[in-house]
Amino acid sequence: MAQPPGRAADDGLYRKLAWLTLFRLVIITVLLGGTALVTWRTRDEAHTAPLYRLVLFTYLVSLGLALALRTRRRLAALAYLHIVVDVGLATTVVALTGWAESVFVFLYSLGIVNGGILLYRRGAVASALLSSAVYVTLVLGVGPVALRPGPATLFVHVSAFLATAALSGYLAEQLRDTGERLRAREGDLAAITALHESILQSVASGLLTIDGQGRVTFLNRAGEQMIGRSFEEVRGGEAGRWFGAFQEAHGRDETDYLTPAGETLRLGYTIFPLQGREGEVMGRAVIFQDLTRLRAMEARVHRSERLADLGKVAAGLAHELRNPLASMMGSIELLGASGALQGEEARLLEIVLREAGRLDQLVSRFLAFSRPSPPRREATELCRLVEETLEVFANDPAAARVEVRRRLAPVRVSCDPDQVRQVVWNLLLNAAQAVTGREGAPAGAAGAVEVRCEPDGEGAVLAVADDGPGISPENLARIFTPFFTTRPAGTGLGLATVHRIVDAHGGTVSVQSGEGGAVFTVRLPREGPEPLLPG
Repeated sequence: MAQPPGRAADDGLYRKLAWLTLFRLVIITVLLGGTALVTWRTRDEAHTAPLYRLVLFTYLVSLGLALALRTRRRLAALAYLHIVVDVGLATTVVALTGWAESVFVFLYSLGIVNGGILLYRRGAVASALLSSAVYVTLVLGVGPVALRPGPATLFVHVSAFLATAALSGYLAEQLRDTGERLRAREGDLAAITALHESILQSVASGLLTIDGQGRVTFLNRAGEQMIGRSFEEVRGGEAGRWFGAFQEAHGRDETDYLTPAGETLRLGYTIFPLQGREGEVMGRAVIFQDLTRLRAMEARVHRSERLADLGKVAAGLAHELRNPLASMMGSIELLGASGALQGEEARLLEIVLREAGRLDQLVSRFLAFSRPSPPRREATELCRLVEETLEVFANDPAAARVEVRRRLAPVRVSCDPDQVRQVVWNLLLNAAQAVTGREGAPAGAAGAVEVRCEPDGEGAVLAVADDGPGISPENLARIFTPFFTTRPAGTGLGLATVHRIVDAHGGTVSVQSGEGGAVFTVRLPREGPEPLLPG
């Protein structure tokens, strides 16, 4: 945050006063100390003692000025006091080292330069006028008559003081103007940098930059949230360690990314080079988005379209099969009722009737799947509906060797209760068959099924988990396809019906499988879309 102009000026003057105090100590130590050393070698004690006293006095004055500086008060007055001290030290040194013939007359010029540094033009002018007045008074009024300078020498010295003031004042003003412009540019740069940072951090897509050596140089907030890693964690590291796919050629592509939490994301990304002013490639930038939900939604839409097309074709075929099947069953029943068949022939006739009935049931179920009735929505307490279905399921033979666990929380949704009961029943039956109906399972084998119902941000979540063998990866993508089943006696319509009903309610159904079993998750919105009539 930029400081107010007055505060910035005070800080600048404070720093200059601190450096000037140190500079004065160095100069007085070097010049006067060296002179005292030369005088000591010549055994001229008359000049040595005053020089030592001057050095000591300068140290004491500098200490006092430093203590006054620590208060940070009345800095402008303290700056003028520094100018007076510099002129006084220069006058004392000149008086001790030869008056007008002293080689240290240039110390006045140093004081004038210091005044310009401290207070710019007004400081230089004030120091020059004070130096000229004190010097003229010193050499003409105080110094020995024999050492008084001629008019030319006096004019040269005073002119030098004024010229030094003019030059140092001009340079100091130029330096101040340059500093102010520089501070203004720094403020503009800081504002632009803050705006640039704000824009990059506000972008909804992830933004990653990589330098020419393949190291990560920037990752925005959206990218951090997307990949589950902070910028501090990846800064300066090899990009290939975390973003291997982003090391490839420029262009648009997609890749799978495994987060630290073990979640696999589908990322779409675009890579483009970062170029300098001369067109040289300095690195590359990557803009990436999380396409996981979009690709899952596309898969559901494609699956729904395939199911709809398959349903239309198969419904017509099933309808055409049902009429001749009914005629065949009627003829067979009449043949059996006539009593003309006995023994083995009668047994074969019973088999034909039984299988024909099973085929008729299958055709009826498929017609119900392909031509579902639109949901008749009403406000429903989902957990109570699940409880009722579980009570009925407990009496089913399929649940005899299954331990059912419940985690049900109250949540209301708008749904067709009968259709949702069918969803819960099919999922329970599928889970029970997974844990107890495996091929080769011992008669006493038992499994566990957990049913969970709870609210979420958009509606309700219904999950049915089992501890069975899970679903193989090659079958995972086909489980909602009609007539796909891994059980000899299965019809392959249970999960397809679940998907069809949930889809009609505007919800989603997904499955996760591993070595510890499978979990089917149904999400139902609080208020679903208006039902679409079939066909």
